[in-house]
Order: sequence, then C-alpha cells, then structure tokens
Amino acid sequence: MAEPIYDIGQICNLDSYEFFKEGQPHKIFTRLRNEAPIYWHEEQLDFEPGFWAITKHEDIIRISKDPQTFSSARGGHLLTMGDPKVVDPTAVAAIIGNMIGMDPPEHQIYRKMVSPGFSPKAIRAMEDDIRKKVKELLENVSGKGQFNFVTEIAEQLPLWVLCEMMGIEESQRQRVRDLVNDLTDASINSNPENSMQVWVNYMELFKMGRDIIEERRKNPTDDLMSLVANTKVEGEGLPPELLDGFFLLMVIAGNETTRNTITGGMLALTENPKERQKLLKDPSLIANATEEMLRWVSPVIYFRRTATKDTEIRGQMIQEGEKVAMWYGAANRDEEIFEGGQKFRVDRENANKHLAFGAGQHLCLGNQLGKLQIRVMFEELLKAYPDMHSVSDPVRVPSNFLDAISDLQVIS
Repeated sequence: MAEPIYDIGQICNLDSYEFFKEGQPHKIFTRLRNEAPIYWHEEQLDFEPGFWAITKHEDIIRISKDPQTFSSARGGHLLTMGDPKVVDPTAVAAIIGNMIGMDPPEHQIYRKMVSPGFSPKAIRAMEDDIRKKVKELLENVSGKGQFNFVTEIAEQLPLWVLCEMMGIEESQRQRVRDLVNDLTDASINSNPENSMQVWVNYMELFKMGRDIIEERRKNPTDDLMSLVANTKVEGEGLPPELLDGFFLLMVIAGNETTRNTITGGMLALTENPKERQKLLKDPSLIANATEEMLRWVSPVIYFRRTATKDTEIRGQMIQEGEKVAMWYGAANRDEEIFEGGQKFRVDRENANKHLAFGAGQHLCLGNQLGKLQIRVMFEELLKAYPDMHSVSDPVRVPSNFLDAISDLQVIS
C-alpha cells in the first residue's frame, strides 16, 4: 500500500453496519471531503485488506468513467463477499456475475440485451398503469389513521412494477419481498449464526428465477424475463450464473432504491414543511423535487472498484489491486457542487447532478423508471393527502450499502 498523503487517523468504520445505525454519517463525510478526500480505511475483517474511501463528486465521476483503470469485474462491486470459509460460491458467482460486476465490452453486450425494456418509449407507456396503482395504494390507507408508510405504500409500488415487468406471479410476490428484505438487511447478514440461512435465501431466490426462465423458454411472453431467457450471445444462451445474477439485480436494484427514496422523501417533507408547501403551491416542482429526494437520500451508499494498475488521484498513489469505494451519499452533499448541500430544497437548480444512480457506463439502467415512480407517487400523494407526515423516528435498516428504512409511522 502506498503511504497515505491525507493522514487524519482512523476516524470512522465505514465497513461496519453499526456505523450507519442512525443513517449515513454526513458529518464524517464532510470531514473526509475537506481533509482526506482520498482516505485509506483499514478494515475490521482479518481476511480483507483496507480500501480507499472516495468522497468527492468530481473524483467519483472520474473513477466511474474510467473502467480501464477502475474495474467493476475484478473483485466485484462490494467491499467484501464475506468470509471465504462460509460463503457459497454459486451465490458469489451470481452476485458478481451480473451487469454491475462487468467491464467493457462485456458490459455493453448485456446492457444492450435488456435496454429495450427501459427505453423512453417503454417507460412512458408505464405511466398510466403506475398512476393507477399509486391511487389504489393511497385509497387503501384511507381512514387508517396511523400506519407504516414503508409497508403500506413505499415498498408496494416498486415491488408491483418490478413483478409486472418480470412476469412474477401474484402468489410469489410476497415471498420475493421477504427474501429481498432479508438479503439487504446487514444486521441479518453480519450475524455468523445466520450465515447458512443467508445462502439458503439466495438459493431460493435463484431457483425462483430459474423456474421462471425455464417456463419462458417453453412458453415465451412479452415480459423482461422472457427476453432474457431467450436471448443468445454469440449463439449461446446465457450461463446460469448470469441468469441468477440478472434476477438478483432486478429484484434488489429495481425494488430497494425506489422504495427507499420514496420513504426518505416522505421523511424529508415532514422535516422540511416549508419545502412541502412549495410543492403544494406549485406541483410543477415535483419533478425537480424527485431529483432532490434522490440526492438527499442517496439510496445506494457506495459501490466499489478495483485498480487495474498503479494510478493517482489528487496526488495520492493507488496501487494495482487495491479497492476503491465511492461513497455516493458523501458526493451528493459536496459543497463544491451543491451549494448548501446539507439542506433539502425542492427547487434546487442543479439537483439532477446527483450521483444516486451512479455515473458512466454503470449509470443505472432503470433510472428513468425510478424517477417516474417517485414523481407519480408524490403527485398523487400530495393531492390526496396534502398533510400526510411522519409521527415517529424512522427505524433504519443497519447497512452501509443501502440507505433503508423499515418503519416510518405516518398519519394523513
């Protein structure tokens, strides 16, 4: 490891979910941006080396747009895959072996394969059905008084959209929801006593996807799973680990990020009533507010890259093979980009410069679909319940990867 030139001591434990129990550590992120933008972070795991923590918006864009130097495929996109003595190699292959864990040119081949399902035309065609579903969810909570916004509204919409796109049957949707919640809860994953159950859950999810793939090969339909099942690359069907990885990517990335931004958006409007009033007075601001919610929440907290050669950022030498972690929540409050970045403002002029969906070749394929769901949700919610607000502190899912809330009590 090269000698750190930004040496401010060990001031954080970004590899520990305990450090994120109260949400993202924005005070620490601010200090890192100002004092150690390229920060060497020791790891607590004896089977892992440390990593470089990157917290500046400009640097994260540079890394994201240079896959030749900073690889997604080498080592995967997570800081660790867990203790090699207990992890399941099948699950690891699927977690790493999807589009998030690919570099060019392979990445472009597979991204092009599924991109028709996320074209602007395809997304626009979903709006009426999404709006209808949102109205249905809002009608369902009429007269309920106090309820959990996450389970009744926020998680319901993206789960429904995802299952509709993929052709997942109604009878399986609750199980998908439960498996995804367990697999994204770091407190469950980090408990050694749960290690076997975690991998069992992965296997159950993969079997569900493989069963759908097998059915779509026999009886093709027009859903996304049928497209993937019957696609050939260089004359061959996709290998099992890529099919597993695609299903895993869709049910987690397509579900969690939108759900968590909707929940975080409701919390932000509760904590900033003047901003809510701006939206009630001028609903045309809701599209921009959607961007601000994504910036504010930063639902995916980090992604990792691995240096493929010795390189340098801000004068700091980074050696081949070293891990680089891009902290999106830190970049999205970078004062050099977002003036008053610690404030939530629905009319922020450059809110769309956020990195909530990443940047470069790995810019989230479903970013427009996510924005559509968030926008429609708040357009309809503020019309139906202009004063809906939270009445409890959020119960956060302890995770350094996803900024998630499992319980937010609201009244309308």
